[in-house]
Amino acid sequence: MTYVSNKKISDESVIDAAKLLRRGAKMLSYYCPECHFPLFEIEGKIFCPNCEKEVIIEKEKKEELKIEHKTVSGLLEGVEKAILKICELIINSNSTDEIRVLSESLEKIANAREKLKK
Repeated sequence: MTYVSNKKISDESVIDAAKLLRRGAKMLSYYCPECHFPLFEIEGKIFCPNCEKEVIIEKEKKEELKIEHKTVSGLLEGVEKAILKICELIINSNSTDEIRVLSESLEKIANAREKLKK
């Protein structure tokens, strides 16, 4: 008998999981919310072989994470384009005052970029 979190996982459950894999089931990267045993999908149904219960994964939350990730990626791309544009302006500028202002802006944008990466 094995323990994952505070729930018991029987040897039979592990054997059942192996049989499921041989039958073509997919072991997912998600875990049962009750016993933390890996979830399996077969014939379009997701379930926990240890609890012998069907599980529903909320896809909306997963999509929200992708949207958030894409938004941060989009922001990073925009910030990097702004950095390149400011560098071009600095190179082409003949005014020391303009170069100073652009350099300060560049420093602020570079700091913002580092914060977005975290």
